[in-house]
Amino acid sequence: MLELVVDGVAVSATHGESVLAACQRAGLTLQTVCKGKGICGACRVIVEPGATALPEPSPNETRLLAYLARGATGPHRLACQIILHEGQTGLRLRTHPIPRKTPQEITT
Repeated sequence: MLELVVDGVAVSATHGESVLAACQRAGLTLQTVCKGKGICGACRVIVEPGATALPEPSPNETRLLAYLARGATGPHRLACQIILHEGQTGLRLRTHPIPRKTPQEITT
């Protein structure tokens, strides 16, 4: 089993499992619209320093993150696209805050 920390909560994962799947199995809710297909960006997480190297993002993930990252800081990834591997240590993630619309934005 692999260990990671998401928003301060320890999560156990298995080799080859995505961060999103591990969190769902552990009862930690991450936002998702596309159910882990990597096309909505709702499961975007911020990777905190100190982790061993993550696999490189796919070209599709890179494009989506570039679109979503306007004004964002820090390394972002999609939880559904981070596939965990043996020997991965120190992975600490924070969920990306989802901007809330004001009542005026909703009605216009």
